Amino acid sequence: MQIRRFRAPDMRQAIRKVRDAVGPDAVILSNQRLPTGEIEIVAALDYDGSLPTSMSKKASTTRSEYARQAPVEDPSTKLDAVQNPSADYLERIERAKQQNIPNPQSLQGSSASVRSEYVNDAQAISSSHHSASASLHRNQPASTQFDMPATDDGEQPEVEEALSILHSDSTQQLREMEKELQSVRAMLEQRQKEDSSNKGKRDSLEMKARQKLKSLGLSDLVASRLMDDIDLKGREDDWNRLLAHLADYIPVRSNASELSGCIAFMGPTGVGKTTSIGKIAAQHVLKHGSDGVVLITTDTYRIAAHEQLRTFGRILNVPVEVVNEYSDLNEVLAKYAHYSLVLVDTAGMNPRDSNLERQLLMMKRARAGLKKLLVLPCTSQRQVLKTVVDVYSQVQLDGCVLSKLDESASLGEAISVVIEEGLPVVYLADGQRIPDDIEPARAHNLISRAVYTAEHYSQLFGSLKYGS
Repeated sequence: MQIRRFRAPDMRQAIRKVRDAVGPDAVILSNQRLPTGEIEIVAALDYDGSLPTSMSKKASTTRSEYARQAPVEDPSTKLDAVQNPSADYLERIERAKQQNIPNPQSLQGSSASVRSEYVNDAQAISSSHHSASASLHRNQPASTQFDMPATDDGEQPEVEEALSILHSDSTQQLREMEKELQSVRAMLEQRQKEDSSNKGKRDSLEMKARQKLKSLGLSDLVASRLMDDIDLKGREDDWNRLLAHLADYIPVRSNASELSGCIAFMGPTGVGKTTSIGKIAAQHVLKHGSDGVVLITTDTYRIAAHEQLRTFGRILNVPVEVVNEYSDLNEVLAKYAHYSLVLVDTAGMNPRDSNLERQLLMMKRARAGLKKLLVLPCTSQRQVLKTVVDVYSQVQLDGCVLSKLDESASLGEAISVVIEEGLPVVYLADGQRIPDDIEPARAHNLISRAVYTAEHYSQLFGSLKYGS
C-alpha cells in the first residue's frame, strides 16, 4: 500500500491533486487544516482493509503522529472523515456559506451550486474506498459505528435553519435600528419645535424693538446695526440696554481743548451759527472774563450781516473783526493768535449756492489750528443733513454742533447722520436764550433727549417708556 500526503489552499484543489496523482482508486485516510491555512490530505493506493496487525500498528503510529500536529478532534469526527471524506469538506462549505451569505435567496442558489460542484468531486473518490469503509464497519463494535452524514438532501434542512436564524437576526437588528431612528427623529423634531419657538420669540422681540427705534427717527442702517450687536433676552432692561448701546455709537468730542482756541462755525443759512457763537462767547466771559476773546465774521454777502455779531461784542465787551475784500482771514487770525478763544462766523450758504465754493476755498487756505465745526439743525430731514455734510466735508471738518433740539419732533435723523458719517458732536444747542441754551455734547444726554422728544411728539408714547 502506498501512502501519500497532498497539500493545497483549499479542499477542492486538494481532492483534485489526489485524483490526478493517485487516480480514482485512492483512499483518503485523513484530512486536516494546517496552521498555515492549507488543507492536507493523506491518501492511500492499493488499500487493504484486512491489513496485518503490524501494518495496522504502523498505520496507527502514522496517524498518531499526525494527530499530534493537528488539534484534538472527537473520535466520531475522525471516523466520519475516514468513512466519508467529503463530509468534513461539506461541513466546512456550509459553515462558510452561513457566515458570508448576503440574503436567503442568493444563499440557497449558491449553496446548491457549490454543493453540487464539490459533492461530485468527493463522490468520485468516496466510491473508490467504499469497500474499505465496509470492511472497517465489520471489524468495529456496534457501539462505535456512526450513520453516514447526508450529502445532499440531509443538509438542506440545516441550510434552511441557518437562513432562518440569519433572517431572524437581521429582522431584529432592523427593528432596533428603526427604534433608534424613531428616537433620533423625535429628538430632532422636538429641538426643531423649540428652535422655532425661540426664533418666534426673538423675532417678536426684534420687531418690537425695531418699531421703537424707528419711532425715535433712527435710520434702518443704524437700527439694523444695533439689533445685530445686542442679544435681546426678553427682559425689562432690554430697551435700556439698546439705548445705552446706541449712545456708544455716537462720536463726541467735547473736552476742554476742543472748546477753546480758534473755532470757525459753518453751515447753511438760518441753522444758528451766529447765535451759537454768542452763547459760547458769553459763557466764556462769565467764567474767565472778556480778556482773550475775539469775534470774527466773514459774512459780507448779506447787508448788515455782521451787525448781530457787533451787538454781541458790545454787550460782552470783546473786539469784533470783519474779514472782507480788503483783509485776509489768515492775517486777522495771526493778529489774535495769542487769544484763548477766537470765534469765526461764516456766511450761511446752502449746498447749491454759487458762492459756497469761494468760502470753502478760504477755509481750506486758513492757517493751521483753525477748527471747523458744521452746524446741523435737528429740524432738517436726514437726506438734507447728509447732503450738507457731504458738501462741507471738503474742508476736513473737526466736528459739528447739533442745533434746534427744542424745535425738532425727532432727533433720530440727526443722530443717524453723525453715526453714519462718523462726525463728532461738540455742542448741543436747544434754545434762543443766551448764554444758557448750549452745552458740551454728551452722548447719553443726547439719547435721553431723543427719547423725551419722541415721547411727547409720537403717537407711540406708551410703548416708548423705559423697560416697556
